[in-house]
Amino acid sequence: MYSLRKRGIIIFSILSLVIVACGGAEEEVVEETVEEVVQESLDSPAVTTATSVKTGKGITEEPCPAEVGGVPTGADPNKGCIYLGLLNDYTGLYAAAGPGLEVSQRAFWLWANSAGGIGDYSVVIREGFDTGYNPQKHLEGYVSMRDEVAALAMSLGTPQTLFILDEMDKDDMIGVPMSWWSGWSYKAADKGLIIEFGSQYCAAGMNAVDWSLENINPGIKTVGIMAFAGDYGSDWAAGVTKAAEANGLEVAWTYAPPATEFDVAQAVGLLVTQPVDAYFPAVGATQMAQIAGGAAQQGITPLAILAGPSYNSAFVQEGFALKGLFESGAIYAMGLGVAPYEADTPGHAIMRATLSQIVESANSFLVAGWSSQYHLKGVLEAAYKGGDMTRAGIRRAAANVTVESDGMFPPRTLGKDAADKAAYIGIPDGNVGSGQTVLASKYVGPTAGSYDWTQGQCS
Repeated sequence: MYSLRKRGIIIFSILSLVIVACGGAEEEVVEETVEEVVQESLDSPAVTTATSVKTGKGITEEPCPAEVGGVPTGADPNKGCIYLGLLNDYTGLYAAAGPGLEVSQRAFWLWANSAGGIGDYSVVIREGFDTGYNPQKHLEGYVSMRDEVAALAMSLGTPQTLFILDEMDKDDMIGVPMSWWSGWSYKAADKGLIIEFGSQYCAAGMNAVDWSLENINPGIKTVGIMAFAGDYGSDWAAGVTKAAEANGLEVAWTYAPPATEFDVAQAVGLLVTQPVDAYFPAVGATQMAQIAGGAAQQGITPLAILAGPSYNSAFVQEGFALKGLFESGAIYAMGLGVAPYEADTPGHAIMRATLSQIVESANSFLVAGWSSQYHLKGVLEAAYKGGDMTRAGIRRAAANVTVESDGMFPPRTLGKDAADKAAYIGIPDGNVGSGQTVLASKYVGPTAGSYDWTQGQCS
């Protein structure tokens, strides 16, 4: 088993996701000959095959390194190398999430390279840059790597990614977000550069309300919303509000300050002084534990349906003081379009088999990180088949390609303005490695199902 402690990486079990400067230079284009196949129109890069492959920045004829970040790459020493960038958080608001996401992303490419890579190339993620969850540092990190990578394996945080989006546009740089803001589903918001995965916060909020009415308490009349202002919380709050309106529920209060100004005591006070039948938090896991515990101390345990990043599998581990509260049946948690670690799909099985060589325990970080790379892999494969692995070629492939994920997500056609509406819903369960037992898979409630998603982002 490979030890991550060499880099001081500890895999935590908190899912706390989210959630300009100089332009790039012209790409140096090189061309290599590949086996001749039938040439088709590049209007459909996913099925196009070409007789030669153009490459540009971030792609070398020299092989990839054998190890990066304490994780073997599985790179073929007889193939060239496609380098990906990583804008991560090791010291900021989501520092607990960063290392776990990273190790599973690296593990994904270990598996992909061992399975053949991308044509004549293996793929590796370069050493990550610590953005501290700060937009300016995010830009600094991007500028430092822009000439060395073909795409971004991860850009953590929606505000941070939006801060560098104009630069990415200049550079034809696509990237994978680590957030589920509804804007990533629309070209008007993301310029066709963001390779989204999973369901968005807005749809998850809608589904949380509809599912709770259908399966927990049809008598819900009043609801409260707690959220971090911004892409994460505002999207979730918009979804909850739309579903509440569709179902004739009263939103008694919404508490949604910026994350840095969120006051747990005020949140608990609302639950005590303005009781509701159910509340819907989109906060951090730390805040969620404090809110639930504080309310319980006041004798208040209303139904709570949590946004995915609000939940922490450590809540139901032995020794945690609130384990009983979280397993009481009053608290449920939404997934983000992908089933937990134990799910029975080919992709989950591949993930578990690969990660078992690298980490010692399961958590939600691993699923999010691993699954985030599937669609990027599909884009790179399409660009290679189309004969253009320059960043412009990769971007063109991302604009019209159907990607799959060995069953972890439904097939998805990128470049189309359409939301992924399905959600997983679970109940906290300490007997399961991921800390949740799934109660609903790929659930789409009537609000999300009938909503006009062509109108663009929710917040």
